[in-house]
Amino acid sequence: MHRASPASPSHRPIFDAPGQPWRGILRRGTRTAPRQQLLPGQGQAALVFPRYGAGPESTLRLRGALDGAGFRSFDWGYGTDTGPRSGSLRNRLRYLEEKVIDLFEAERQPLTLIGWGFSGLYARELAKRVTPLVRQVITLGTPFNAGAGECAMLRPLHDQSGRVPEALQRQLRERPPVPCTSIYTMGDGAVPWQMCVAPESPGSETILVPVASHRQLADHALVREIIADRLAQPGGDWAPFAG
Repeated sequence: MHRASPASPSHRPIFDAPGQPWRGILRRGTRTAPRQQLLPGQGQAALVFPRYGAGPESTLRLRGALDGAGFRSFDWGYGTDTGPRSGSLRNRLRYLEEKVIDLFEAERQPLTLIGWGFSGLYARELAKRVTPLVRQVITLGTPFNAGAGECAMLRPLHDQSGRVPEALQRQLRERPPVPCTSIYTMGDGAVPWQMCVAPESPGSETILVPVASHRQLADHALVREIIADRLAQPGGDWAPFAG
């Protein structure tokens, strides 16, 4: 597990204002071989959103690993994610709110929302809308920093000019009021890594992992370890991943 370093030109921070607090992202880990056994869970609940263009099969192995470790994971329940039609993100989120509310009532505990690619935007925006029901957000290769590059994955959000509107870009960049972990890889191929990085702030972290492509993120052992570590934390006692 590595933290992005600004010492190299290829790793320049996308938020380049003077005094930006990047210390948590700059620290480099030394362990490269992840533990194969996930931390034991105690029934902590997670709602898992699929990879863009795919359905529940894309997260089946991840959910199986989490369930096997003692967590309780749930598919989003709406099949293949093709993105909101004609920029109707608000309508899609209203639809997904019902899923979060139903699951919260069934599990009687705040949920961790795990989104992969575009669906990480659902997770982040839902956490802003139903904050008391959400424990934390974990995203895998999610382009929430929409103004930091071009990404075909965001075309469902384009306006008539062929771009994500400025107001929506600002909305997507805004961090939810719950702990957030953004996991990304420079070898993503589908999402520019700069679009997955946020400046350090209390309750948020950005973690660079050595994964070969966007499609492999949810199946990588280190990514699963990070997710399990985040889920296993005591409620209300969030701390950055120590590696």
